[in-house]
Amino acid sequence: MRGTSLIAGAAGCILFAAGAYAQDNLQLPPGPNRELVYGQCRTCHDLQYLIESAGVPRDTWNELIDSMKQYGLRISPDQRAKILDYLGTYLGPNPPPKMAAAAPAAPAKVDGAAVFKDQCVACHQENAQGVPEQFPPLAKNADLFLSQDYPVRAVLFGLEGKIEVNGKTFDSAMPPLDVLSDQQIAAVVNYIRGNFGNAALQPKNSKPIEASVVSQLRGKKDTTAAHVFEYRQKLKSNGQ
Repeated sequence: MRGTSLIAGAAGCILFAAGAYAQDNLQLPPGPNRELVYGQCRTCHDLQYLIESAGVPRDTWNELIDSMKQYGLRISPDQRAKILDYLGTYLGPNPPPKMAAAAPAAPAKVDGAAVFKDQCVACHQENAQGVPEQFPPLAKNADLFLSQDYPVRAVLFGLEGKIEVNGKTFDSAMPPLDVLSDQQIAAVVNYIRGNFGNAALQPKNSKPIEASVVSQLRGKKDTTAAHVFEYRQKLKSNGQ
């Protein structure tokens, strides 16, 4: 049965696979809480896995979420309910018809801490210390200030390649979070830069990231996670 295969497939999950996101150019169906699914589920699965599983009943998605606990999934009851509601609705047996794109609403103030919780904690942990040999720490990470736009590029386009952070080496891949709005990306970068011991590393001339900076970078559609790695290497070699 398809539902049984889906649950069995969870046993093949690893917390982080180098290059797992390199070919992940697919998009999940639009719907409430889609961003939360991106932030939590791609820790283990590329989008192909989710899309190919579309059509299974809500109960099966519910069991799958439960099965992920043994692989390190840690989410609040509210997050779990939102993820299940999205999967059961938009990747369930009877998804709603596609709706015409609504006119963009006026940007609302975004809580960077909330974005961090939904998008970053699954890999980098609540204390931003990361996971040894898997996910680099964001806490006390001087890379956040290599340039004004470097962390924005990493969030927007991802990062792939061997890097060293605080004396530890990490060779894996970060997925692009371009599903987030310009305001969300600016807010989460500013939040991380100002917390977890990073404020003390901030250069005197450093300014908060504006959403307009994210918007300009988003227009560079040919940028990939590998390009971000090359940009990081260049900044490092220039001593920035």
